[in-house]
Amino acid sequence: MSVFTRPYARAFVEAAPKGYDFAGFLEAGDAMARAFEASPNLRAFLLAPNVPRDAKSQAVAELAKKTGMDEYGARFLQVLLHHHRLLEAGAVFRALRALIDEIQGVLPVRVTVPGPVSDAERQAIQDAIATRTGKTVRMQVDYDPKLLGGFVARAGSRVFDGSVAAAIRRFEAEVAETLGA
Repeated sequence: MSVFTRPYARAFVEAAPKGYDFAGFLEAGDAMARAFEASPNLRAFLLAPNVPRDAKSQAVAELAKKTGMDEYGARFLQVLLHHHRLLEAGAVFRALRALIDEIQGVLPVRVTVPGPVSDAERQAIQDAIATRTGKTVRMQVDYDPKLLGGFVARAGSRVFDGSVAAAIRRFEAEVAETLGA
């Protein structure tokens, strides 16, 4: 994450109107960030020094409208444009999502499992992590067929290893300790 992203995110949150729909803004913002990444012509247009600022501003306003972004969010994009940070909007939106999660006590977690899990299994994993951390968990599930069974969850720098391999290692260590081997 760049040095400037967190201050922009903090300013956005602190200046937002009471009851602001951050989730709606992030949804529209993610669509805009994908548009910036997917279109070399759009990036070139926004970076071109010979394109008048008003033309860039109008293009950003039209994009904001097409993604369903509200007026406050669209003004924020204009601030990013003015400070030459618009093409890094995706990084600012990620910082904003992290800040909102922090404020709301939401813990984003990436869970790796060996294959598809049922809704009940997914909920059990989510509940176990929520119990251990005391936070609301937003979970993303990835698949790794090399994992024998169980799951490995990553929340920032914390790792919760509920895999079969980890259980075997714990069992081996316990046996070695018990037998003194």
